[in-house]
Amino acid sequence: MRKIFLLRGAPGSGKSSLISRNHLQPYAISRDAIRLLLANLTFYHDQETDTLHQVIRHSVSDEEEQILDSLVERKMQWGETIIVDGTHITPDKIEHFKPWVDKYRYDLFVIDLMYNNTLEGLLKRNKVRAQYDWVRPEIITWMYNQYVEHRAVPDWAIEISPLGIERALSQKEKNLDAFNHVICVPNEVPEEDFPHVHISNFYFSFNDKFTEKYGTYRNVVNLAKTEQEAIEQFKLPFFVFKFHHKHFLISAKPIRNEMLDPIKKVKGTWIYTTGLYNVADFLKDYPVNEQSHVHQFNLDHIDAKRLLYIW
Repeated sequence: MRKIFLLRGAPGSGKSSLISRNHLQPYAISRDAIRLLLANLTFYHDQETDTLHQVIRHSVSDEEEQILDSLVERKMQWGETIIVDGTHITPDKIEHFKPWVDKYRYDLFVIDLMYNNTLEGLLKRNKVRAQYDWVRPEIITWMYNQYVEHRAVPDWAIEISPLGIERALSQKEKNLDAFNHVICVPNEVPEEDFPHVHISNFYFSFNDKFTEKYGTYRNVVNLAKTEQEAIEQFKLPFFVFKFHHKHFLISAKPIRNEMLDPIKKVKGTWIYTTGLYNVADFLKDYPVNEQSHVHQFNLDHIDAKRLLYIW
């Protein structure tokens, strides 16, 4: 649900094209864009070709790092999807994000754009790059060699190819067919009416006391009732699941079809397009669709004082 993507690749490897092709500009934080906010272009003389190139200054990199860190953490505080447009060639550049990944409970994906690139190809593309996109060839060579030397990403990060970004942004339903019963515990169920938690059943909790007592169990999912619970307490804003060969969604508020579509069906499993939304968006009072694309159970429309047995 909370995801940050680091693009990994030398200049000319296709980072900007990937963002544009997948319409991800609103979610991307660009290091070059920050540098251009801090300082105008400057000229660099290429001795090999006796050519002046206008290039982005790199002398402001310390300030750029501070601004980027501030933007990334601010978005993480709100549970937003983040794409960092930078090179991230060496593992230490990826490790830099680990404290925030742990603090805000994010999954970090590294999109490797170098795997199918050669040094010859990178340098060739660099020669025809327009305007200030040109980069000194020795920088590209250094980055390529560093990538070859430090190919592996940290084991806590998830490495994907550019083709894997769509899947990483999707929400795959959980198959609960192996359980005997699926039970929802609404927020006002008294403690004396709590179900006996058994490994053969699966439980959804909107109830603070039930969550306090059983929330760490593997077959108990704690769901957010408010935006604050989703953002500050890291509770899930919704859960999609399959039970008795039917497809369900459970949440505090009804969720619009536009926030779930397009829904893909792969070998009987439904995959929802939810990966780009802020977690708080799923807990807002939007008008309900006349017909939902998935069967929903919402806290707004069930008896808050009684257990709900799903199916």
